Parts: sequence; C-alpha cells; structure tokens
Amino acid sequence: MADLKLESIAGLPVAHFSGEIDRSNAAELGDRVASAIPDQSGLVVDLSELAFLDSTGIRMLFGLAIRLKQRHQSLRVVVPDGSHLGEILDTVGLEQAAATDHTVAEAVAALTHRP
Repeated sequence: MADLKLESIAGLPVAHFSGEIDRSNAAELGDRVASAIPDQSGLVVDLSELAFLDSTGIRMLFGLAIRLKQRHQSLRVVVPDGSHLGEILDTVGLEQAAATDHTVAEAVAALTHRP
C-alpha cells in the first residue's frame, strides 16, 4: 500500500510517496499525480520515504516523464543518496527520462532555477 501526499513548493507540484508502489496501485497513483500537474515548469516526485517499487512503479515514473516532456515540462525524482532504490533507477536508465536529486530542495531549486 502506498500513500501519496501532494503539495506545492515555490509554485511547483511535489508528490511525496511512501509505502509501496506495485501493480496494485501504480496506475491509480500515476493518474492522480498526472491530473494534479498544472501548466508549470515541472513536477517533483519524492521517493525518499518509499519502501518498495516494482516494475509497474518504474513504468509509472517513465510514463510521467513522457507526459511531462510532451507538455515541455520536466520531471525530477528525489531518491536518497546511496539508496538501493537509487541503484535500481540507475540500472533501468531513469536518468534518460528524468533527472534525479537527493533532496526535494535540490529538485525544486533545479526547476525554479534557484541556487
């Protein structure tokens, strides 16, 4: 089971995930996040509290990246430095679709071009 908390930081939507994203909830979570994205410069997806992500969750991230790219927007994914999840996302090549950051603050700064 996953929990999704949506908030706005510096005018950007930030989706905080915790728990587990798997085939039972990935599609619904992806749709909820996609419908919450206004015409801003992008979206931050925070996975720092996520305990588990299966292949359908990874597909959800790639799907969000594609949707945003079609709208000329960017996706930044937050994963803790040195985490197992970060290694998995590196292995599947997420960096080809979305940038990764170690903190929400870094991701927001990158999208708002703030130091």
